[in-house]
Amino acid sequence: MKKFLSMVMAAAMVVSLVPATAFAASSDVQLEAKVVDAENYTQDEIEGTPNNSIVSGPELQLRVTTADYSKQNATAEITLSLDNANFVAGRGIGDADFTGLNIVEWAMSFVSDRDGETYYVGIDGKMWKHHSVAHGNQLMDRDNNPILVTDVDFNNDKDEVTIKLEGKLTRGDMFYIPLASKMDSTSRGKSATVSVDSSDVTIKNGDDLTYASVEAKGIKASVKKAVDVATEEFVKIEEVKVEPSVGNDFTAVIDNNDFIRLKLNSGFEFTNATVGGGFTIENKNGADILLSGKLTIEAESDNDEIILKVVDKTALTDVIKFVGLQVEATSAKAGSTANLRIYADGSDTVSVEVAKVVEYSVSMTVDEDEDVPVIYSGVNVANEGITDDNDHEALEVTLKETFPGAWNNAKDFTLSLPEGVYVADTIKTGTDGDFYLASHTAPNATNMKDWFEAAYDEGNYVDLTFERRGWDETKPGDKAAEVTFTLTLVADPNFEGDVVLKLTGDAMEEQEVTIAKFVKPFVVEAQQNDMQIDYRNTEIPTSVVIKEAEAGLWAKGTKFELALDKISFDDEGTIKVDEKSGLELKDDKVRIDRVGGQDVIYFTVDSRSDDEPATVTLSGMQLYMDRSLPAGAYDLDVYSPTMLYGKDNAAGGTGTNTGYLDQLVLSPVATKDIEDINEDFYSTTAKAGFVNIVTAGREDTDSFTTKVVVPVGESYLISGENKVTIDVPAYINANGYTMLPLRAVAKALGINENNVLWDQASRTATVMYGSKIISMTYGQKVVYVNAAPIPASTSVEIKENRMFLGLRDLGNALGVTDITWDAATKTATLNGSK
Repeated sequence: MKKFLSMVMAAAMVVSLVPATAFAASSDVQLEAKVVDAENYTQDEIEGTPNNSIVSGPELQLRVTTADYSKQNATAEITLSLDNANFVAGRGIGDADFTGLNIVEWAMSFVSDRDGETYYVGIDGKMWKHHSVAHGNQLMDRDNNPILVTDVDFNNDKDEVTIKLEGKLTRGDMFYIPLASKMDSTSRGKSATVSVDSSDVTIKNGDDLTYASVEAKGIKASVKKAVDVATEEFVKIEEVKVEPSVGNDFTAVIDNNDFIRLKLNSGFEFTNATVGGGFTIENKNGADILLSGKLTIEAESDNDEIILKVVDKTALTDVIKFVGLQVEATSAKAGSTANLRIYADGSDTVSVEVAKVVEYSVSMTVDEDEDVPVIYSGVNVANEGITDDNDHEALEVTLKETFPGAWNNAKDFTLSLPEGVYVADTIKTGTDGDFYLASHTAPNATNMKDWFEAAYDEGNYVDLTFERRGWDETKPGDKAAEVTFTLTLVADPNFEGDVVLKLTGDAMEEQEVTIAKFVKPFVVEAQQNDMQIDYRNTEIPTSVVIKEAEAGLWAKGTKFELALDKISFDDEGTIKVDEKSGLELKDDKVRIDRVGGQDVIYFTVDSRSDDEPATVTLSGMQLYMDRSLPAGAYDLDVYSPTMLYGKDNAAGGTGTNTGYLDQLVLSPVATKDIEDINEDFYSTTAKAGFVNIVTAGREDTDSFTTKVVVPVGESYLISGENKVTIDVPAYINANGYTMLPLRAVAKALGINENNVLWDQASRTATVMYGSKIISMTYGQKVVYVNAAPIPASTSVEIKENRMFLGLRDLGNALGVTDITWDAATKTATLNGSK
């Protein structure tokens, strides 16, 4: 298409473009105008082109954006106007193509996207697929009528042409018109534009479209990737590309013996700015034009500047690539940027940012586009007892240094998991960059996977502790180190929520990422039951509800047990399954089993739930209340021995353990299971204080310590002759009252820690002693003793997650009447009765 065309050819092309829209009223058809392949020239280039400085490359594109085919008129006129240019007279298609047709001004070509074919306008005004009318096929509209150019009028001016069309075209048709023309003025800053107008159709964006311009000599520069560097360190710049801003190659902007200069700003220097220094200067074909002598480095070059002399400009082609330049931050501080300024004789200076100064740093990230995996807690990787097929793999984590050498191996670092979450099975690892393990890494750590497993062993299976000197640092100029790993996780039965992996260490900032989420396979709803001592068949007044986390989760054969701390169940009670879930149990009532020296109740799944999660309600359960039980709270445990111990060992059976507690954690030295490494064993408590004995079998109301001394502001108190450390000291509040930490003082007075309860939802603390139940709520100025309100002198406060009560208010509630205050030493003394 890019051929020299006559004015008529250009006009005809326009016509063919327009036909798609030209045959409609302005409300029915719209054409969008656009210039493609616009060209920029230097003054020398445009004035030195063949054929009398003709612009030959640009094209005008017309696209039909709106066309109501049924409403199009028979004819339409479109005017094409040039500014600072004239259409070129003469044929644009070779004579041989039109032998015998005598086409001079009518010969033209255009491309229609509708069928992808090239058409031509013949002397008859019709559009033909071939040069020879005798062998051609006419371009037809959808009504199978030919599209005609009925008239072309140059308006007695070579910079304007009006074309009349006849026919119908369709929305989406697109046409290209060569803008073969000669510019009137070719001085720097001048441009040639084309405008499209019509009274019959709507032209969008048709005004002053620039298709050729004359610009000053110039260059432009870009960097493939800006990099990070620390003060007094250096990095390698992968590639800096320099191109001419006008013209096809550097011959338009530079001459032989001209100079090209690369200069860094203050605080930065080159470390390899010499021939053979490890960097290359290449053209677009990859040829090293520095070593080949096409460019030379001048003796005047300095550490912060490289001066190049052009020996053979023809070798520069249309791009120069500086590959592997090394930049050092000699004195620049964190936050500064290294800017490379590039000069070329006769051209404006350009600047590009190549590096940024950062602190030594290692980042920890996960793919933000990946969903956080949801895993069930209290089950092993094989998901014993449930039907879920999750592989327990967390999100892949990436540790990456900001620049080579940023990962300081002189200091250790730690990866921490939440309490109750463990790494099981294998760790998937990978590396990128020049990162490798030191020869004296932790025992048996011969590869990246072993390194991680040794770190878990070193961290006592709670953290992953990577000791210093366990890896070799990357060197300046190397690729920054990048380590990826994926953890396989299991969690304590009572753990739920996000798994937040924490990175800490002297060599890096503390960082956190969420890598997984654990949910319980079942939830328990239960209420506190205040009960008095009895002997046999003491019925629990409330029900216990166990809900399945999702439909079909509990596998057939999964067993559930309910146990009370130090109290045995005396009768089974009743069990009910909701009607909607479809879950079936092996028995229609709960059963009693002997486990660990006491009686527990249990039920077993016989058939999985269907469309809805199951709800199991246990009611009428009875207890054997030994009359020697002390007053206080007793927790309810609800758990699945199938999930914890495995099918073969459920309820004390024999066989190989396969459940959560037998889940092996990582260790390259020896195998460890969760039961071995968890000092607190595991938690299955479903309701703390489920049974609250309010009348003790052996009530002892005179068990207070003889004297409790509480110094304000100190992290201890004196209980009798013993010094007791407390985590939060007493203080004097804004109203001048001495505030004592409830739990610490109660413990010092001899109250069992299990008898000091906290309800987070209501922010209420409850202390049980003998026949007394004492409760107090944050922000309230009242204390309840056996449900009777007693006004307090000051409101209950919370400080550092501990509840504080006024000195005398606490003493009165606990029955301590002998209370003294020493203002000089700021010491409170509670003198209990003997």
